[in-house]
Amino acid sequence: MELRITDLKAATVQANFEWTFVRVYAGELYGVGEAGPAPGLKGMEQHFKRLLVGEDAFKINRIEQKLRWAALYAGTTTYHMISAINMAIYDLIGKYLNLPVWRLLGGDRTEVRVYVDAHGGKGLEAMNSLLTPTELPWLKESEVESGRLISLNNPIHGRLSQERWNEDYSPKAYAERAKRLVGEGFTAIKFDLDVPTPYSKEYNVRSGDLSLKDIDYMAELVRAVREAVGDEVDIMFDLHWRYNINTAIRICKAIEPYRPRWLEDPTPANTTISNLEEFKLLTAHCSIPIETGENLYTVYQFKDLIPLGVRVWAPDIAKAGGISEGKRIAELAAMYDIEYSPHNIGSPIATMAHAHVASVANTFGVLEFHGHDVPFWGEIIKPKRRIIDRGFIRLGDEPGLGVDLDDEAMRRYWPDFQL
Repeated sequence: MELRITDLKAATVQANFEWTFVRVYAGELYGVGEAGPAPGLKGMEQHFKRLLVGEDAFKINRIEQKLRWAALYAGTTTYHMISAINMAIYDLIGKYLNLPVWRLLGGDRTEVRVYVDAHGGKGLEAMNSLLTPTELPWLKESEVESGRLISLNNPIHGRLSQERWNEDYSPKAYAERAKRLVGEGFTAIKFDLDVPTPYSKEYNVRSGDLSLKDIDYMAELVRAVREAVGDEVDIMFDLHWRYNINTAIRICKAIEPYRPRWLEDPTPANTTISNLEEFKLLTAHCSIPIETGENLYTVYQFKDLIPLGVRVWAPDIAKAGGISEGKRIAELAAMYDIEYSPHNIGSPIATMAHAHVASVANTFGVLEFHGHDVPFWGEIIKPKRRIIDRGFIRLGDEPGLGVDLDDEAMRRYWPDFQL
């Protein structure tokens, strides 16, 4: 049995993040995948097409090795495209065999718990692949923040971000948003904690520092969320790599009484240029589990977390290597009984790919959902169905990933979309 690849197509659109979609064709049949944001992915299309055409889609390992060796000098953003291709091939094979991907993987979990990324009292603004904000018409109709950013020409995350405090970052706003999301059925919620406070000082930003007043205010945000949702809902907090070691430990100590499920990326230890040894200092002094992984690639980088005390792994398979690599990372996490809770900022395509891997992940915790405030997130797929229902994705017997892009719906938002 062979399934020869005949074509590869790619298209990038701007949503709350940049979404790059690929289709891998075998004649009239195709599979769809999604790549995590990175500049220039569309420009890789013809290069990868040349490598893929004529290959047997069933030989996933050969294709994976071929693409990795071809990208030897090209850097990590090529893994975003490789990840999307890998997803698309699994979708293609599943459609060809009339089997869902989770069955191809040997999975058994059919209810995948989801956590919602709340950001703050309102949702996060849209950003491009270089993490700078972008103005889009639909933002005016969404419950999305405005007024926090002073400079629109700086990255939203990191130590060059220029921000001012507003009421969206008050304990009251955090508590009210938490209650609404629990009312929608979510049993796990993540908020950003690297937000401006009424006491923020510009001279602290570049050094990743905070005053004690800042830290006390952040602890009030955490307390407000915990009191709003009670003890049966998991709460998590993201620091987006912003703080130095001493500041991160002070934050950790201040919020420990409210028992968050994890504290995400407190220091720059896990950026694209990683300094993973930094985690040793952090985990030695912080009893809250540290979560990281969204900027790591392949199981080889995740193995380097094992001696560092990182207790929650969050790979994003839209960049880390696709479904194949997600399964490998999940298996390694299970060997050490480490929680596998993937990062996910993608469309329904990437989200469903993550869910299929979660089916076979023995230490799976919760899957991120970052599209709550995107009005068209559920509109752009076919068949029409509710992907996330009361905080869970339920996997069925639909072949492949179980969803496809609705080209007509896509063109309502991006008239030039062609895939």
